[in-house]
Formats: sequence, structure tokens, C-alpha cells
Amino acid sequence: MGGASSIVEHAVSSAAQKVGNTVTSTVKEVANPTATIFNATTGAVNDVSNFTKKIVESGTKEVFKKITPRTEEHHDSRTQEELERAKIEQEQLRLAIEALEEELNNKEKLETENDLDQYQERTIEEFYALAKEVPSLTLTGRNIGFFGITSIGKSSMINTLLGAKLAAVGIGETTKEITPYDGLDYRLYDFPGKNDDMSSFNKSYIALLKGLTHRMVLIGATLKEMSKLLCLLDVLNLNYDIVINKFDSIEVEERESFLSQILEEIQDGQFKGVHNVWCVSARNPEQFPGWLEMMNYLTS
Repeated sequence: MGGASSIVEHAVSSAAQKVGNTVTSTVKEVANPTATIFNATTGAVNDVSNFTKKIVESGTKEVFKKITPRTEEHHDSRTQEELERAKIEQEQLRLAIEALEEELNNKEKLETENDLDQYQERTIEEFYALAKEVPSLTLTGRNIGFFGITSIGKSSMINTLLGAKLAAVGIGETTKEITPYDGLDYRLYDFPGKNDDMSSFNKSYIALLKGLTHRMVLIGATLKEMSKLLCLLDVLNLNYDIVINKFDSIEVEERESFLSQILEEIQDGQFKGVHNVWCVSARNPEQFPGWLEMMNYLTS
């Protein structure tokens, strides 16, 4: 049975070499965009599966080619032993190929996920580079933008500043597109609640962002709510103000520690564009002196 063992060893070696080539080819394809990554993965696995079947079939034929003549010529007890041994070796070959397939699948998955992370990082860097090239929208007078997650109180703040209920207020997302509101000698912009979603950062959005006189970023509990926008503003070297709205909803004894937490987040996150931090309430502006200071800052 030395010949059968040699054939099996050769089959396993060929299978390993085929899988190695498949892995190398697939890793090269991983450098392409996301769609190519997953197509390469699927193709590699299919190739290995088809190759496995061929190896097992060819291996079986070769083994029994060596055994059959001996069976016809000798018909002794050794023939049965060789057949049993061949079956065992064939099963070992099948298991070895399956193990290689599984290893390839795991390797493909790991490399694909790593490449996706790297691709996303490259995409963000490329986006920032393009964002820097977008020209600023030319605006006249004072133009103030309000940013924040849904239901943070942007519309309420705009209405209070204008002294009229012009911006829609309600539960859920009431603003689906950038909406301007004119004051006496200034214009307020209500940005939709999804403005921490990078998909909303298109060319017109960035151009307006650059053209604003003031950028007011409203938060409720943490700067993490608006981290993507803050990073974009920093990359573009644009100043902005942090507005802790609904400050009256925080217990009096907890307000100081809450403000300290926000200031610590600013320092830890190295948000260099922060110009002011305001603690106010759009619904109860008279409760906090910061409201009047903020109004004067924005409108004068």
C-alpha cells in the first residue's frame, strides 16, 4: 500500500497548495471595495469546494486503480486488508480537505472584516480630504445653525429666539430638511435630527456649514450624541458652541457634576473648535442667565 499512501499524500499536498493559492488570490482581491471583497470570498469558497470534490474523486480512482489489478491477480487475504486501509486513507484525505476548507473560510472572514475596517478608515480620511475642498457658501448677515439629535429642542430654541412659534415642535423628527427662519437681522437654520449621520454630510451641507456665522450644537446627555459632526467641524477648522439644552430637567444638586462631565469630555475628546458652553432651557429661558448672554452673543 505504499503507492496508495503516496497518492493520498500527493493529493493532500496538491490540495494544500491549491488552497494556499486561493488564499493568496483572495487576499489580493480584498484590497478592492466592499462588493469585490465579498465576491472574492464567495468565489474562493466555491473554488475550494469544487476542488475538494475533484481531489476526493481522483484520489479514490487512483487508489483503486492500484488495488484492482492486485485483487484480480492474487485474490488473497491481503487484498481485503489493502481495501480497508485504502478506505481509511481516503477518509483521512476527505477530513484533511474539509479542515483546509474550514481554515480558508475562517481566514477569509477574518481578512475580510479587517479589510472592511481599513476600507472604512480610508473612506473617512478621503471624505475629510474632499470636505476641505468644498467652497464655503457665501451668505450675508448673521447666519446661525442649530444641530442636535431628534427631540433635543432645536425647534423650541429657534421659536424662543424669534419670539414666535414658526418652527414645528413635537415628539419625533419634525424637521426632515434644513429649514431657514428669518429674524430681525439674522437667519436661523434648523438642521435635521440625523446630523450625526455621515450620509447627510453632502456637498451642499458642508458648504452651508462653512458659511455659517455660528454653529450651535445642542446636546442632552453627552457629546457622543454629536461626535461625528464635532469631528467634521474640527477637521474643517470651524468654531462651534456646545449648548446643554433642557438644563432645567437636571436636578439642581447634579447640575455642577453634569457640566464637569461635559467639560471633561471636551478635553478628553480634544474637541478644539469649542468656543462656548451654554447651560440653558429654551422652554424656561428666564431660569438661567446664560440664555440672555447667548442671545446677545448670537444677535449682536
